[in-house]
Amino acid sequence: MVYTPDVLVAFVFDQAGFTEGMPIERYSLLDPACGAGAFIVEAVARLARRFTELGYSFQRASTKRTFIDLVERNVHGIDLDSKACVLARETLRRGVEEIVGGSIPVDRLAGNITEADFLLGGPLGRFDREANSRQDFIVGNPPYVSATRIPESYKRALRARFSTAVGRFDLYTLFMERAIDLLRDGGRLAFITPDKFLSSRSAGPFRALVRERAGVLSIARFGSHKVFADAATVPCVTVIQKGEPQKTVEVRQCRLAKGVIDRIEVVRRSSLPATELQADTWDVVDPDLLAIARKIQDSHRSLSVQMLRMSAGPATGRDSVFIVQAGEEVEPELLRPIVRGRDIAPFRLADTSLRMLVPYEFPKTGPPQRIDLKKYPKARRYLEAHKRELEQRHCVRVWGKPWFDWHDQPPLDLSRELKIVVPDVAKSSRFAVDDGRRLPVHSVYYLIPRPGIDSYAIAAILNSKVAEFVVRLLSPVMKDGFSRYRQQFLRAIPVPDLSTETATELARAAREGDATLANDLVAKLFRLLGGELEKIERFLRSQAIDEVPGTRG
Repeated sequence: MVYTPDVLVAFVFDQAGFTEGMPIERYSLLDPACGAGAFIVEAVARLARRFTELGYSFQRASTKRTFIDLVERNVHGIDLDSKACVLARETLRRGVEEIVGGSIPVDRLAGNITEADFLLGGPLGRFDREANSRQDFIVGNPPYVSATRIPESYKRALRARFSTAVGRFDLYTLFMERAIDLLRDGGRLAFITPDKFLSSRSAGPFRALVRERAGVLSIARFGSHKVFADAATVPCVTVIQKGEPQKTVEVRQCRLAKGVIDRIEVVRRSSLPATELQADTWDVVDPDLLAIARKIQDSHRSLSVQMLRMSAGPATGRDSVFIVQAGEEVEPELLRPIVRGRDIAPFRLADTSLRMLVPYEFPKTGPPQRIDLKKYPKARRYLEAHKRELEQRHCVRVWGKPWFDWHDQPPLDLSRELKIVVPDVAKSSRFAVDDGRRLPVHSVYYLIPRPGIDSYAIAAILNSKVAEFVVRLLSPVMKDGFSRYRQQFLRAIPVPDLSTETATELARAAREGDATLANDLVAKLFRLLGGELEKIERFLRSQAIDEVPGTRG
């Protein structure tokens, strides 16, 4: 078989510096989640090209022996899946046989692939038994598994072992922590991870660990999930070097170039001071655009100051049951019109016949109270028809909630509150005012203003190009170019102080859906220069056509 390297696998090696122009014959390499062996066989192929560059001929028996010995000593993989390990061993053996031009014993390189739990397992193969077991390179694509999908017993063991296993952690950050432990001083980690790793709360403890124990050499970002076939996550490639922090971090904006041979091209390079990675989130974006965002943010108070509450709509754990048509035979006092993400356009809400069955009563004082089903025979009859399905929810099985309860208890009767709503995931800003008639579902974020704040004026600011620029620049890129409009990123949107006259003008623009007027008014409020507005608009255009953020055009 002829091995054709996966374009992203080869890119990771290039970013890490494991290239034929370097003395890679001196370096050890480990893939801790090797799967079928894509990274392993790419490392072997590069070592072979390095041998050729140094003048060695694979026609000579001594070269073949030296090469096989080198691979056996320096290239290793680990995986928890026994079937993957079988495939990786076969891939490695055949790859080496193709290079040396002859067969080798079936078990000769079997020890290079170890079936083990990289995070909690015991000895991890031959490299871990040798005295000199620290690695020069650890590369790969670790598993992305949220803590919510990990069994409780295993989760407890992980929390006891890893300092970054905090909150709703993800396995890939633990793989990165363990990898740093196994690196030599000066050794490099190069992993493919979700782009959200740069800013998500779950990865925050790992970002803090990096600040203490290592330095980021480079981060390659992509504007699309399509770098991986059948992928649903936008990746980034991060190269971390153990030891002293770096002074600068190279940021590479990349895209997949389709052709006879697909390749990843770096369309823009920039350098960020390493001090930019000292904050809670890593705003790894074009320095010129980041400077504009910082100017906007630093000159005005954040949106959070103007809001009483910012949150996602409550989760039921089974919307397919609790969302019903308006004519469903349920007591009307338990039904609330809903607003979903798809129902929201800038300044406008679409009407829907859908209602949410709300199993709560809302007294004038005190928290909401779960209903007594005996008082609501129609709701009881409807819910009991779905009882088996409702009982399978996590909140019932694990938390012990009553079978007809919601996953989240609503904090108040949200449908009755004046609020601003926005989809939690969108390609562009879509904020609208709900005048107190609709209940936001879990895929919608709602913002309840403080007394005296004009919701329509705020909506005009939030729908402006300036506010959208801040959100889309600093929030992680999702599949198909979508951005997260979550509390973490909404809170940081700057909102200028408004005079009564300006607030009235903005509110009129919002009520009339006049985006042009709203944008003009907001640009004046932020006192942006013509060149800055041009860069903002260019950035937003690039997002709309799925280009790479920050490219020149």
